[in-house]
Amino acid sequence: MNSDIKKIYEQVDFVASYAADCDDWVTIKKQVMIGLPPVLRKNFSTRDPKTKEQSLNNFEKEIISYYKDKTGTSLVLRTLEERRELFDVL
Repeated sequence: MNSDIKKIYEQVDFVASYAADCDDWVTIKKQVMIGLPPVLRKNFSTRDPKTKEQSLNNFEKEIISYYKDKTGTSLVLRTLEERRELFDVL
């Protein structure tokens, strides 16, 4: 594992230490990315420019699997509408 990827996994470990009960991938992804320099954020996917929906790349699927192994929590990729309902946002 190269040092950049190791830093990302260390950040995932840190986020898992306080957010292990959260099962929303977008929330966890945002928390992980807050602690990473911009150069490491390139490993993560971006939203679709028209629909604003998230999609998973292979690296993110690995992170989700690692998070489940670490915390026992399966992260869920919800639609924008589902996240708005979940977090009671208009």
